[in-house]
Amino acid sequence: MLPYVGNSNYCYVSSLHMSLLGGGANPGTLPSPGFLECLTTMPFGNTYLREADLFFFDGDVPDQGLTRALEALGWTCQLERGGDERIALKRLQTAIQQGPVLLGPLDMGYLTYNPDAPFAGGSDHFLVVLAVEHDHVLVHDPKGFPYATLPLDALLQAWRAENLDYIAEAAYTLRSAFRQVEIVSRQEMIARTLPFVPSNLQRDPGGPEVYGSVRALRLLVQTLQAQVSEYLAAHLLYFAIPLAVRRKIDAQAFLSEGKKSGAAQLIDQQARLLGQAQYPAAQRAWTSVATLIEQVAALEERLMDLCASW
Repeated sequence: MLPYVGNSNYCYVSSLHMSLLGGGANPGTLPSPGFLECLTTMPFGNTYLREADLFFFDGDVPDQGLTRALEALGWTCQLERGGDERIALKRLQTAIQQGPVLLGPLDMGYLTYNPDAPFAGGSDHFLVVLAVEHDHVLVHDPKGFPYATLPLDALLQAWRAENLDYIAEAAYTLRSAFRQVEIVSRQEMIARTLPFVPSNLQRDPGGPEVYGSVRALRLLVQTLQAQVSEYLAAHLLYFAIPLAVRRKIDAQAFLSEGKKSGAAQLIDQQARLLGQAQYPAAQRAWTSVATLIEQVAALEERLMDLCASW
């Protein structure tokens, strides 16, 4: 029986945690999902999808982050993607014979065991497949749905992920056969991860559709001071802000453990500011939220200067 880990928005690292356990990882020494989240480098950076009206307090995509985390951990897996539905299903049926399979990105709008699925179309998600039956799969979904069943046709629609722009060329992504290839200490895991932090913080595609780094934060401030759509409001209130606070709390602990106390202190200050933003966001007091985000941006500039030499 594979232990269930989840009930949070850390879907990719919760899925990774379960997959590593399925690959034989020692539950007593396997890092927590919060530590794994930092190994992905997702907590470092910002992304503003201006035309899509979405903001993320992260500096990469989960798919790339999972690869980084595995390399830092000293683990490997079989990574497959692309092809058509028939090929993808055959791969899954073969891979499941070796153990649990990590699938994603998936389009949440087709995960119809989740009552919120009709409102989640176009949002990416990750989960672990436990078994493939003749007409459905059995999954551990870290969003709070252990041992959920999903018809194969719905899974294939979700797995195609055609509405997720960042994996347009990489549908049907599957990771399986997780195994440890080297023993790595926690300090070495941190050391392998730190060099990615400055580039994540600085990453800025430059628009007009996608912005990053401090510019993304300042553009968000401008939006909050002008007119906030209900779509962006709901995204910030229910997802982006609370997730950002948790990420920064985990990042603070990660950097403290890595003896980067100055950076850890700045991120702790950002966590507190974003935590304070939740109440005015719930009251739709967006100018107050903008003031707090501006302070987060100022701290981000200091963080970038501090991390530039890593």
